[in-house]
Amino acid sequence: MANGEVKLVLRVEGGIADEGVLDLYDAADTIHGLARSVNMVAHSLANDGELKKKNKVTRGVKTVIRPSIKGCFEEQVGIIFEEDFVASVGSSVFSNVFWDYLGWTWSGAVGVEWEPATPYVKALTKNEKYNVLIDEIGDALEIPMRYLHQPIVSDNGVKIFINRPKAGDVLKFDKETLDYVTTREESIETEWIVGNITRYNVLSVFGRLFSDEEGRVISFNFADGENRRVRDLAIKSTQEHEKESQGKMNLLVSKVISAHGKVKRYVLHDILDINGN
Repeated sequence: MANGEVKLVLRVEGGIADEGVLDLYDAADTIHGLARSVNMVAHSLANDGELKKKNKVTRGVKTVIRPSIKGCFEEQVGIIFEEDFVASVGSSVFSNVFWDYLGWTWSGAVGVEWEPATPYVKALTKNEKYNVLIDEIGDALEIPMRYLHQPIVSDNGVKIFINRPKAGDVLKFDKETLDYVTTREESIETEWIVGNITRYNVLSVFGRLFSDEEGRVISFNFADGENRRVRDLAIKSTQEHEKESQGKMNLLVSKVISAHGKVKRYVLHDILDINGN
């Protein structure tokens, strides 16, 4: 890696993309989604997790588009980080760290599993701030990722690959990931479920909870971030969960459902202690 630059290639396969072309509007949406998604994550990596949702201007990193490859639909992007930051992470490992961080954040946004492999990103997964931030980034990436998937909207047989030059494909987007980033509805109805808060940062309105109903951990955001009683009970549930006393609570939630019918996120309206404490 020279001059702090990491290269990324977006490749589209299937349909008319195999002829090296895309519908102009589909291509414009894809590049728009790619630009917003890359900028958001690159800025976050370079600025200690800072999340810029209106992210046309980044700090400490610049993104550029390279000439397209002739004969197929591929777009090459250069992500250029300030050399001081690259050196602070480690010049010899920085490219691996970037790709691990991008894979971790983007996979969460499209509903696929990613197990961080680099010591740098593994350490972030153990950091309370980043454990909640990953859900906030996933939520913020939803619309950019929906734009990036536009060729698949037009033709379900199309697949989009995010390629690391000289290493291979890192992520694949298809009909399944499109269904995940396409929100079918956000229910206005609320219901009580039983679960426990597993991750929660007092500085954020986002967190994670284990839903007994779903049998898995799902991200959530507070309906009212200023409700101190609900926030205090969320903290209590987290502390009791960490002490292995479960921390089960009655949780009043509404659901954000993907186009595939899967619960993507809960909106948390109220919490009641099961034990009445």
